[in-house]
Amino acid sequence: MHPLKQYLNDVDEPMQDFARRVGVSRQTLYRIISGRQTPKPALAKRIVEATGRVVGFEVLYKIADKDNNVVELGIDTGVPPLNHARLKSALSIVVNHLTADGPFSPPEEAIDVATEAVVNTYVALSTVTTRQGSNRLRQALRPVLGEILREYSDQVPDSLLDQGAALATQLYFQNQ
Repeated sequence: MHPLKQYLNDVDEPMQDFARRVGVSRQTLYRIISGRQTPKPALAKRIVEATGRVVGFEVLYKIADKDNNVVELGIDTGVPPLNHARLKSALSIVVNHLTADGPFSPPEEAIDVATEAVVNTYVALSTVTTRQGSNRLRQALRPVLGEILREYSDQVPDSLLDQGAALATQLYFQNQ
């Protein structure tokens, strides 16, 4: 039995009352208990606090290995996966353009790692933000571009990061 359901049984609190206390629908709690939904961090915090920490974050986020702090967010975010090849191509074009005046050009391995970082950031943000599509991709691209530019270019103004993220997003979604 899911620890949240066990808690509600133990304290004899109806699901509807608990849902009202934490500010969600009863259906949301059912989805969390059944494992079909992982709560956003703000809701998880309210559940943990409302249960007096009897139900902890490790239960709500299915922490697989407490020693390594590996979190399994195996949920359907409803966001279509990114196309790695298309994203790598867009990121490569933008990075090469933005670092053209710098002393070094990033190696292909750096672009591979950066692409993977953007994909992982995009997926992670899917669980904590409401931005969709191009807005979310731009949000995921910005810090990755910042790190690459700091490594391979002399200047990193915010406007450059914003322009680079916007351009890479535009290239990615072009002809899709």
